[in-house]
Amino acid sequence: MTEHDESRNRNPREPISRRKMTWWRRILFAVGAPIAAGLLRATWAMYRFEVHGDEKLRELAAVGTPVVFGFWHEGLLALTWYMKRLHELGAQVTFLISPSVDGEFGVQMLALFGGTAVRGSATRSGLTALRGLYRAIRRDGASPGITLDGPKGPVRYCKPGAVMIARMAGVPVVPIGCAASRAWRPPTWDRHLVPAPLARVVVTVGEPLTIPTDGDSDSLEEHRAELEGRVNALMSEAESRAGTRAKKREITTTRNEEKR
Repeated sequence: MTEHDESRNRNPREPISRRKMTWWRRILFAVGAPIAAGLLRATWAMYRFEVHGDEKLRELAAVGTPVVFGFWHEGLLALTWYMKRLHELGAQVTFLISPSVDGEFGVQMLALFGGTAVRGSATRSGLTALRGLYRAIRRDGASPGITLDGPKGPVRYCKPGAVMIARMAGVPVVPIGCAASRAWRPPTWDRHLVPAPLARVVVTVGEPLTIPTDGDSDSLEEHRAELEGRVNALMSEAESRAGTRAKKREITTTRNEEKR
């Protein structure tokens, strides 16, 4: 890892990758990241965004108070627009990005929007990733955006990571939902929300959820379940405001229990 790569890695204990950053990858990323960022801006420009319930969050962003943003993986395309808006208001938005060489493309993309990255894997090195996020919050006042159902699901099942990092760092979790008046749902595990051109995209923001720092494992589970319920309620509110007839997602008890 070069000195330049290490300076952008906010979790230096997490090795970026065993694969080497070759010269052709550097060129590809350097050229591709601005193009991808431009395409993303053009995509956002096709939507009519509206945000509800974020008055308190905008106040926190304006004074640089760190929080943890919690939302479902399916809303990532739409909600990165909202994360950019919060960054412009003063929030130090950061994301957890894979330590692989390919993850460097995401780091460069994020930097073009003013955001920062913590390198780590929620599935392969969970504790190391949590420590990296903790240091970013405590040292830099960062506000991590976390997809609560992780990189692989189950869909709309809240994993404990966001609650754990909020408890460790002593910051609240802000639940966020989103929906679109018209959208395409590709056959991915999360059936990702891809709003149609000119669609109305509704973002709903809930009250910050405070996690006691002295809680035990039982209270951790209670807050995990509460956060899951709050995000799902905000999703329903967003779908109602957008006029979406969303199909109810069935998450079986068996699948949930397997992940608990």
